[in-house]
Amino acid sequence: MNRNHFAFQSVSDDRLAINDATRHQYYSTMQAETCDDDMVLAALNRRKARALIARRDHRRLLGAGLGLLSVCALAALAWSLG
Repeated sequence: MNRNHFAFQSVSDDRLAINDATRHQYYSTMQAETCDDDMVLAALNRRKARALIARRDHRRLLGAGLGLLSVCALAALAWSLG
């Protein structure tokens, strides 16, 4: 006889059940969903600033890599011609 496995699971096996271990996460999530617009805008501004800084750092790293590659290419050319 095939029994439905999910019908016989206990509540402790349910990942979405609210118990002592998940109560803090549940209330933190509920408070996050009821925050005001200023907090949301501040969080979005911080995220945008971090993205701009990451993009700037990526461009600097790319420029430094290309500079190093060109120096190595010139050294290899000088070695091969010399």
